[in-house]
Amino acid sequence: MKKNKAIRLLLNNLEIIVGSILIATIILLSFQWGSYRNVFEMDGLLITGENILEKSDYIELVGEIENQSIKDIDLEGLSEKLEQNPFVKAARVSKRYPNLIKVDIVEREPIAILNNKVQLMIDNEAVILPNNPFTENALIPVLSGFNPANDLYPEGQVTFSIKVKEAIGILNFIQKNYDDFYEEISELTINKNDEYVIILSDQPTKVILGRDNISRKIKILKNFDKALGQRQLTSYRLLDVRYSKQLVATEWT
Repeated sequence: MKKNKAIRLLLNNLEIIVGSILIATIILLSFQWGSYRNVFEMDGLLITGENILEKSDYIELVGEIENQSIKDIDLEGLSEKLEQNPFVKAARVSKRYPNLIKVDIVEREPIAILNNKVQLMIDNEAVILPNNPFTENALIPVLSGFNPANDLYPEGQVTFSIKVKEAIGILNFIQKNYDDFYEEISELTINKNDEYVIILSDQPTKVILGRDNISRKIKILKNFDKALGQRQLTSYRLLDVRYSKQLVATEWT
């Protein structure tokens, strides 16, 4: 009995081994046949996630990959090549057999325009983005009054300007917590006392934030906004929140 059981076990194992070899052989032959018939030759590039850059820009970044077998495409190499572009935060490249490459792009979204000698965009991580036609129509706040030295703003890298980093932190806080207020901001600047000043878009209402405790002051400003009822922040010429636990409002005259 034990001998028969051992023989059956041996036969079962042999069947499994032979079956695995057969499947592997079929897959290998399929790939070889596909290569022979050019089934795996690149036939398309599917790109998703583009907003600022055009599909044609990404095709140019990818480079010449036509007439290659999809099996020979270096996915990691393509991702690295795409992510070298300042606008690309992340790129995921995958194969869709038999002959399609899919590229999923996550672009850096500008949070402000830096009004320098050349207008530059900057994202919520303070990464500098090159000048682009998108800048002309972007309804996002302008940063002005900051040090214009070009070496402070290397494209594709985080700005070296401490003040600009702080300004981006302010806008990032507002956008995450008070998106409606962020959309009202026309400009964020610094005055001669190095105090941050917001200028609203509908009316040139100035909001003086000061230099520190900015998030607390913005909360005070928004509480004041809620208490206004039918009036709005733009009903005032100046809103000064530099003082502890209070807001000074000056109406238009």
